[in-house]
Amino acid sequence: MSDPQNGERGGGVHSKLRLYLWIYGTALVFIFISILLIISFGFINSEPGERCCPAAYSCFSLGLLCLFVYVNVMFLRRKFPVNWILSCCMAVLFGLGTASMLPEQTAGHVVLLALEVIVMMVLLLLLGYWLPPKCHPLIYIALTSFCLAIVMFVLCKIISDHSPEYTETADVWLAHCVLWTVVCPMLLFQSQVINGYWSSESPYLDIPLCAVLLLIDFLACYAFLDAVAEVDYAFENLLSSRTVQLLVRVGRSEM
Repeated sequence: MSDPQNGERGGGVHSKLRLYLWIYGTALVFIFISILLIISFGFINSEPGERCCPAAYSCFSLGLLCLFVYVNVMFLRRKFPVNWILSCCMAVLFGLGTASMLPEQTAGHVVLLALEVIVMMVLLLLLGYWLPPKCHPLIYIALTSFCLAIVMFVLCKIISDHSPEYTETADVWLAHCVLWTVVCPMLLFQSQVINGYWSSESPYLDIPLCAVLLLIDFLACYAFLDAVAEVDYAFENLLSSRTVQLLVRVGRSEM
């Protein structure tokens, strides 16, 4: 494999397409490997519902440590093939950590959830690709996020109005809408950075880092959507009258 950072780094169309191919292609490879790891852990897990938390903590800790060192040591980010080797190692660590953290996953469930995350990420990244003339990137992020929040609010209102008082399906859709509303500004910003809207040129020297960050976005969204039922249960207990009364009693006893 040749180093994609060599050669011409001009602002031409060919150079841009090459940049997109390397960043998004590498990110898709990382995502595909992570999906395989999640499915594989579901098959080899002998106890359904069990999580290997120590392995997850170890992989995430080591991956975050490597990411911190990689980002702050310029030599590692610029030296080929060290940058690609470290990026691949971090991708495997984050994939293993996510696979260890999640309960048993069926192949169909993993594929459907992964497709939703990939499609939504692609749409938001495409929104960040376009920037109106004479519009500051931050203003565009704010306006686009606000418009998306309105759309999601309308969808949530429609779902809640046309659903019974309590249905698990409605809660799942509401959680999905909330997630993509929150993630929108971050993905728009990442897309703008990749397209060079925040600097004089696109991040040709940080192609592996961009791919790893996109993988982290995917894994975070996937883990949240997979745990929607648990998140809903936690908020339901947290906001229940019994919990509120307990907090009030604790607060009074502390006074």
